[in-house]
Amino acid sequence: MSTTTNGMRRFAFVIPIFTALTLLLASCSGNSYGSDPIPKTSNFVFAKFNGGEFLDAFTPDKPEAGITLEAMAQLSALGYDKNKQAIAVAWAKSHTELFDSVGLKATYVFTAHALGFADEATVRTAAADVAAGVGDSGSLPGSNNFVYSWVIFALLAEDKKELANEVALHLSGLSETDGGYKYVTGDPQSSAAADVTAFALMAIKASLGTSDSTAEATKEFAVSKAKTWLTSNQTEGTHWSAYGDVDVSGSAYAIMALTAMDVDVVSSREWLKSRVSPTDGGVSAPWTEPAGDLFSSAQSLLALSKLSFIDVLKNKAN
Repeated sequence: MSTTTNGMRRFAFVIPIFTALTLLLASCSGNSYGSDPIPKTSNFVFAKFNGGEFLDAFTPDKPEAGITLEAMAQLSALGYDKNKQAIAVAWAKSHTELFDSVGLKATYVFTAHALGFADEATVRTAAADVAAGVGDSGSLPGSNNFVYSWVIFALLAEDKKELANEVALHLSGLSETDGGYKYVTGDPQSSAAADVTAFALMAIKASLGTSDSTAEATKEFAVSKAKTWLTSNQTEGTHWSAYGDVDVSGSAYAIMALTAMDVDVVSSREWLKSRVSPTDGGVSAPWTEPAGDLFSSAQSLLALSKLSFIDVLKNKAN
């Protein structure tokens, strides 16, 4: 048998293997950072920016700073870089007076890192304010647990690991006895909720590896308890509820957190996908179904894409 024939046979044998590997890699890359597996939902959110600048979720022409910044950060993971979001970035840089709390300043800093404009003077000022807002033993006086989480992510984005660890350690001690988190720790008028529990889990987990073994053990225990709370408080094994109805945003945050913990959330993600409106592409909330809801849609982008805020942190566009 000729060497040419042998070569042809080896080549013929390699082709299907190469093809299979190519298809496998393509299927994996469909959900990788920077891709957009459900573009109709991201398009729904992006199209809601007023003149491309901001989201006015409640009152026409009145910017809602928090959800605007979060939407920008979540969109950044789906290929909406600072060029695509140039108008929104310019708006944010010129309207920092709206970021009038440590939580909003932290969200601005994190979003700036996500989109690659963290060197701007307004961001440097906000970052300094965030760091200065951290009190004794990592406390944030007068702040809620969402703010703690945003501050941790902002400090990590700034590579202020020691300070981020202090805040994460403090947040680790703010959970309820069952491991869940309330908006404000110990509030007798509320219950632990999926969104704040999941966000705290992600923030504390993101801070792992920034301190000594004792601190790490404390944070790992808090993460484990929050994970248990989330897995124990699912409704029908697919989603999370609040106030007697489905909690879409809470479910999205829980999906992100459990994804970061390598928990199988396929059924939950499919449930979230089932709420994508066939008419406008947004994610529907109980008060808007079957139409999409802006808040629910903006807060579901990462969850639908098998990503979390930890992925945004790791892929910050410096």
